Amino acid sequence: MIRASRCVPVFFALFFLSITEARARVYIDLSAPSVKKLQVAVQEFRDVSPVTSVDSGRIKKELIDALDTDLRFSGLFTITESGANIEDPSKSSLEPDAINFKNWRVIGADTLLKGVYSVDKDRLTVEIRFYDCVNEKQVLGKRFTGAASNPRRLIHYFSDHLYEELTGRKGVFTTKILFVSDRSGEKEIYMSEYDGMNARRITFNRSINLSPHWSPDGNRIVYTSYKKGQPHIFSLDLRTGKDAVVSEKAGINIGGRFSPDGRRLAMTLGLGADKSSELYLLDLETGQYSKLTDNYGIDVSPSWSPDGNKIAFVSDISGNPNIFVLDLEGKSDNKQKALKRLTFSGKYNSSPAWSPDGRLIAFAGSENGRTFNIFVMRPDGDGITQLTSDGNNKNPSWSPDSRFIVFSSTRKGITSLYIMQSDGGGLTRLQTGVGNEKTPAWSPFLE
Repeated sequence: MIRASRCVPVFFALFFLSITEARARVYIDLSAPSVKKLQVAVQEFRDVSPVTSVDSGRIKKELIDALDTDLRFSGLFTITESGANIEDPSKSSLEPDAINFKNWRVIGADTLLKGVYSVDKDRLTVEIRFYDCVNEKQVLGKRFTGAASNPRRLIHYFSDHLYEELTGRKGVFTTKILFVSDRSGEKEIYMSEYDGMNARRITFNRSINLSPHWSPDGNRIVYTSYKKGQPHIFSLDLRTGKDAVVSEKAGINIGGRFSPDGRRLAMTLGLGADKSSELYLLDLETGQYSKLTDNYGIDVSPSWSPDGNKIAFVSDISGNPNIFVLDLEGKSDNKQKALKRLTFSGKYNSSPAWSPDGRLIAFAGSENGRTFNIFVMRPDGDGITQLTSDGNNKNPSWSPDSRFIVFSSTRKGITSLYIMQSDGGGLTRLQTGVGNEKTPAWSPFLE
């Protein structure tokens, strides 16, 4: 449990930011053609523990490292070199009236971050404040208490608050990423923080586990596993650790994907009575299955539209694998009208992922069927744009704010996870410490 208390902020306007009059708060318009970055200085955090902990040095390093990572990832800040800081952290105050903002402006800092922390056994308390050096005011102050074993987590909570304070949108710093790795000798599922840190294994069945996906509330995941011999779909409750089979029809059960309301699961079943592997819906309350496709093609990789009315998927009904979209609302009226092909170029198009804001579909496409790149397109199939060009790039997954895409790539030799902005910029490799990471899935916003 992490507890947060709010230090009273003073709202103000930085000279190059706009103010929303209705809310009278600082606001950075992320939809603007360009956003001028804030120059921020980050002062070394001060240990105010009654008794200095043996872990104090590690904690301080992790706090600053996590803050540096979050600030850079946000795209809102340029960080002033730490060596240029002109106050002694051991003697400086957090109170605005005691800060010489002029000195910070001299080194180019428009904004300033300061913090103190204290350790009491296994508990860590961190207080962080963010200031405007131009108008010499405090913007935001937060205090968090949590486990001393994971200082980064407390920083991520602060970063979420700061991001929302400046943009009016939720931050993704407390989100998590699922992925598959065979580091243990078998394909197991792992979970890390959004930046790849603190990765840990969450399946231990020594079998083949594939295609993890989050529930809308982030409390559960579904995944495909061969731990019973055949591919079945399982649900793992991340709060309790309860692992239960969801679909174990005779034949193939793969690619489970929760509907946006969490009540249904789209999947691929390969039943003996079907012409081939088809898409099905499973009502999680009634246990009833309904068939979505009926053709001689192989239909896989369903991805829901945010409103739950459409499903993008991959099918080779036209010859090579291409991406189609199925309109669930129109299916019963006119099957031909309800099904629309979206991709017409390339030899192999796969793994569609609908952005949470509904504006784009990301997918992996290949001209030769061997080397893949990440593309995005509008939901009607127009506006296809290639985002990657180096290595073999697969399995895109969107951040819950639709600003970023995580995917797997071989551009450094071994398969690793990378994050990029929705336009292909800001490429960052995630250092999970696991290795050979594949099929990432970005969580929804987490409580």
